[in-house]
Amino acid sequence: MRELLHQLMWRFSMVSNDSKVTTFSSISLILLKELRLERGIHQAQVADMCDKTPSAWTKIETGKSPLSMEIFFRVCNGIQVAPSAVLATMERYATLLSQNGWAVISKQLDFSEDLLLKEAQEYYASPGFRAQNSFHRWSFNSVLNGPIYNQDGTVTPNPVFWFALDPTFKGEQLRKITEGGL
Repeated sequence: MRELLHQLMWRFSMVSNDSKVTTFSSISLILLKELRLERGIHQAQVADMCDKTPSAWTKIETGKSPLSMEIFFRVCNGIQVAPSAVLATMERYATLLSQNGWAVISKQLDFSEDLLLKEAQEYYASPGFRAQNSFHRWSFNSVLNGPIYNQDGTVTPNPVFWFALDPTFKGEQLRKITEGGL
């Protein structure tokens, strides 16, 4: 009986670890969204760059439709960023996620299977994002510079990735009402 309970607990822990799954494409989508937000570009403008409707681009940006390489290159060209810079940043975030117990895979996942996309969606709807977005619009480094490895050994990821990696930061963002008190 005790052995069965131990096996069930082990299986449960494996299921919860297995749920921390994302894709290289999802990381790239988040980076493209962050770049769009940094530059103050509206989703409809990106849709025009891709010859897509705003609704079709929203589905791509949120991970509900796949990101093709053609669309990736069109968006990079339209927002004036080198695709190689986005891909290099994606690799750095994939490494950071992997080092923190995430599985980063190269196959297409359903939105419901991709925890990073769900975490990103929750972050973008959070009071912390809304406060940060209006308060710090021009006073932060580009997402392309991250994650930042500090001299004291800590790592500072972009907030959307930090939200997925750190339950304390996530809780703060979900509770945050205004940036003025910080």
